[in-house]
Amino acid sequence: MELYFTSRFLRSVKKLHKDIQEDVINAVELFRDKKNHEKLKLHKLHGKFKQYHAFSANFSYRVIVKQDKKKWYCMDVGTHEIYE
Repeated sequence: MELYFTSRFLRSVKKLHKDIQEDVINAVELFRDKKNHEKLKLHKLHGKFKQYHAFSANFSYRVIVKQDKKKWYCMDVGTHEIYE
């Protein structure tokens, strides 16, 4: 799977506490294998975010991703506030 990171995603990760950064990095590594998508609770978003998906990095943080054919883009990371 081809996985790319937007500058917004990288900035968001950089602002997180080190422990949460590790959770995000681990979740992204798991995401690379399609078998883990269910474990990460990958789901399609609705409303103004309907072209995106999200998965859990830990109990509180989510990673927003976008699929373009066989490529995935990590768009942003944060708590549920990123959906606002």
